Amino acid sequence: MGLKDCLISAVEQKAITREEASFLADEFDQRFAQNRLSMGDDLAKAKARKDLEIQLKAEAAEARRRADLTEARRLSVKSYLQDYRGRDGKPNVFEAAMGLLSHYGFRGASSVRGKTEAIIIGAQKNLDKVMYSFERKGLLGKRKNRALQGDVVRELHGEASGDATAKQLARAINSVFEDLRQRFNAAGGAIGKIENFGLPHTHDRLKVKAAGRDAWKAEIRDLLDPSKMTNPLTGQQLGAAGLDQALDHVWESIVSNGRAHLQPSMVRRGQGAIATQRQEERFLAFKDAASWMEYNQKYGKGDVVQAIFGHINGMARDIAAMEVLGPNPSAMVEYMKQAVALEIGKLETGKPTLAKGATIFKDSQAAVAQYRLDSLWQAMRGRPEVASGAARTTSNIKNVLTGTQLGSTVILAASTDPFVARAARKLAGLPVTSTVMDMVKMVSKGNREEIISSGVMWEEYLHIMNDELRFAGPAVGSDWSRWIADRGVTFSGLQPLTVGRKLLEARAWQKTVADNAGKTFDQLDKRFRTALEGFGVTPAHWEIWRQAKDPAGFVTPRQIEINGGGVQYIDMRTAAPHEIAAEAEALAHREASEKLAEVINSWSERSVPSGTPNARSLVNGLAERGTVGGELLDFLLQYKSFGLSFTALQMEAIGEMAATRGGGTGFRRSGLAYFAPMAIMLTLGGAAYLQIKSLLDFKKPEEIDPRKNPGFWFRAGIQGGGFGLFGDFVKSTENRFGQSMLESLAGPGVAFIGDTAGLTAGTLLAATRSETAKGKEKTFMEKANPGRKLTQYLRRYTPVIASHWLTRGVYNRLVLDNLQWMLDPNADMSFKAQIGLAKKNGTPYMVKPGQLTPLGR
Repeated sequence: MGLKDCLISAVEQKAITREEASFLADEFDQRFAQNRLSMGDDLAKAKARKDLEIQLKAEAAEARRRADLTEARRLSVKSYLQDYRGRDGKPNVFEAAMGLLSHYGFRGASSVRGKTEAIIIGAQKNLDKVMYSFERKGLLGKRKNRALQGDVVRELHGEASGDATAKQLARAINSVFEDLRQRFNAAGGAIGKIENFGLPHTHDRLKVKAAGRDAWKAEIRDLLDPSKMTNPLTGQQLGAAGLDQALDHVWESIVSNGRAHLQPSMVRRGQGAIATQRQEERFLAFKDAASWMEYNQKYGKGDVVQAIFGHINGMARDIAAMEVLGPNPSAMVEYMKQAVALEIGKLETGKPTLAKGATIFKDSQAAVAQYRLDSLWQAMRGRPEVASGAARTTSNIKNVLTGTQLGSTVILAASTDPFVARAARKLAGLPVTSTVMDMVKMVSKGNREEIISSGVMWEEYLHIMNDELRFAGPAVGSDWSRWIADRGVTFSGLQPLTVGRKLLEARAWQKTVADNAGKTFDQLDKRFRTALEGFGVTPAHWEIWRQAKDPAGFVTPRQIEINGGGVQYIDMRTAAPHEIAAEAEALAHREASEKLAEVINSWSERSVPSGTPNARSLVNGLAERGTVGGELLDFLLQYKSFGLSFTALQMEAIGEMAATRGGGTGFRRSGLAYFAPMAIMLTLGGAAYLQIKSLLDFKKPEEIDPRKNPGFWFRAGIQGGGFGLFGDFVKSTENRFGQSMLESLAGPGVAFIGDTAGLTAGTLLAATRSETAKGKEKTFMEKANPGRKLTQYLRRYTPVIASHWLTRGVYNRLVLDNLQWMLDPNADMSFKAQIGLAKKNGTPYMVKPGQLTPLGR
């Protein structure tokens, strides 16, 4: 009986479906057609059947392994959801489920987000020399050693570059790539090993689509090595004969985002197993480094460094999701949603439950819980795009605004960060003393490299493809606009300040662990122990930590892994007892190392707030990028995600300090004792920022006597808490950018679009109106007043110098006032209006608008 007859019989016996039979028949035909090119029909059929049998057996074995891993993770997740207790000592299944995805302490386990960042830190500490070699330097932020990048690519492809440094860097990169590949496979994946593979690719879908199928295939065919392209499960080579069909599949997958090969089913798209998704990016194997670089130049995204760290970050994200939630994390999220819904259903019907009653949305608690879990998971995995071009355009607008409007935010950060960090240390039971000089030392090159090598996140490489900018949120979009945003926060000093503070806080954690190394876990300060337990740190982890002081006297993730040795990914079923013992020790030390990294990195969000996916997803929800609703929500959230995240974490901290597990009783350990001094100091920091900003604008400081100026301290409190944009409206109908309350609520992006339209189309429209003065038709300049509009536009949107604390005052008075004097026939009236408004608001100008123009002289 032939294979097709067997398949028909199997369908009739309902052993397989018609779809499965059709798939197997097509697979056989493809293999037969490829084999008969080099052998007779009978041999070709026999080989096709044998190859298909090998693949089906491998797929069946892999499916069984993944099923076992999935069930093991399901039982672990189920146990966690059942055993979790909130700060009140009661079950809270929804809080537990959210915590498994992302949390910043007090959840008793690692989260997917926390583990992702810990894995990235582990990779970074082993690539410290790579990061130092290619860090961005200089005024333009260009990467160092650009010529070395090509030599590294050659070494990664197995070609001798003749450069010893490139060879050493490539060896480190290969080692990290291989460790991640094996760890991904251990968690349920199936990525085959390819010697001298080189680098994976991130395809630019729009470029590939614009080239067209035939042109793309013709270009890439000569760049590939078909002998390296294999089936990930069986290891069988693709061969030249199967290349054309494979390229069709790859092109269709790229340009359609996988939709062209979607199998319609009753499962929501995008819910597939992560374990099956990482083979494709390693499928295309290039002949040599020159071929890879040629393709990347024309159809790729980013440079060599972005390819390296983009791959590492993506692998870490997938590994963490699989280790916490199983080979199909999206399916496990669905399981958690249903488990939460079940418990809420019990609550609604008066049965014993693990759910906690909601204080708001009581009548829709289950729907809200499902929405929050879905939105957080989507925020972590990446929001889908509907219209890529629209999403990129609006992202570019947000990036330009970030580079334009945050130039003085460093003053606010410098005024308030020390008090936020002090409160975070108090919450964790860490020593609260640190000085400005400590931070300056952390920023110095030697100390910075030493700390990062010890196992602390280098954020430049964490956000290598999608930057996360403090106070602004995610910075996606075109490279040129992301460069403007990055340079803006760097030139202002905000980025260096943020890096310095995070390094300082990381070192404080490492030193505190080292200082307590003589104590057992039970002997630790209760507040400190509670903070550690909030991430699932156990006495076993602590025992490993306390024996891992490095030569400088710190306990670091690097030293912990050195003590345990490297993980070898051996088969425990066949290994010798001593090999099993060594592997178990290495795994235990790696877990302990990643626990320390997760604690330090997650707590840094409490010490140096930047913005969390938890807060962003609350606003963005399930809105796709590239839709009207999604982009409007992104505009609304710009500059506000920091305030939302900060507020949410501080509310949680107040609750923890007030709880019994907070580590003591009485006022000194209460929530009020935590909140009151921080609120006072943040208000003072906000006040300092407001006064300094007035001086930078050449205005006199405001009256601080609350009897004479009661609104000042209210605005200072709002400013210190991260919502300063709205403090402007306490005494004015416009904010600092000349925008109304409604425009501020909608976000600066909406105001930018409106201002741009007003400057262009609005000016032309104004010219068409008929307006008279004293019986005469007004001129174009009088009706449209383009000079004033242009000056106002430049004041709001000139990148960097319009808001930079060093240049804003000089730029406004010396450059823009003179420009307005030349272009605006009513400049004098405008200057007087600005002077009057400032005086009314209690901040009269010391250098008045127009004073440095010929009009003012």
